[in-house]
Amino acid sequence: MKFETLKKIPNRLTMFRIFIIIIFIPTVLMDKMISSYIALFLFIIAAISDYLDGYIARKYNIISNFGKVMDPLADKIMVISALLCFVQLNIVPAWMVIIIIAREFLISGIRIMAAKDGDIIAASNWGKIKTITEIIAIIAILVLLSIVNTLEYLSISTEKISILDFQIRVILLRLIPYWLMFFVAVTALISGLEYYFKNIKLFENEI
Repeated sequence: MKFETLKKIPNRLTMFRIFIIIIFIPTVLMDKMISSYIALFLFIIAAISDYLDGYIARKYNIISNFGKVMDPLADKIMVISALLCFVQLNIVPAWMVIIIIAREFLISGIRIMAAKDGDIIAASNWGKIKTITEIIAIIAILVLLSIVNTLEYLSISTEKISILDFQIRVILLRLIPYWLMFFVAVTALISGLEYYFKNIKLFENEI
């Protein structure tokens, strides 16, 4: 494969990820058995494409202005879209998502200010932990949503909707997602504070 073609692959994967998420949003919001499985599949594909474009870029030292801007943007679109869909479906509390989104804006602002001085802010260990737990939590919630929608479909088809069905839904789509996202929100908060205090001079110089 020619290098000119190879160096475009990460950027193409980035655009592919954005395209996948555009399809993912209405699919997960349908909140039906088949659509929830499709949404799970789409998000996993998007997550894999995120890993692949980063792996290829690092292995072949491929750096482009497009990648610098669009790759992190695509990542944010992927995660925030899923979280906002969960809020719409009343699976995740809005305040947790607000913390996570606020953290993303804070880090982006810090990186922009640092870039003006020619500095590059690398991802911290807490930032990496936040990203990993975020992806795992989202996939886990999509799995739980698929399970609940399957159970509801089977209940409707057999005309049996019991109190037990409701209790299972509460556990699978309320309690478990709550604590999964609570952990993500905590790691996002810690990560954001770490970035802030490590780069507090950027703020002191401007305020």
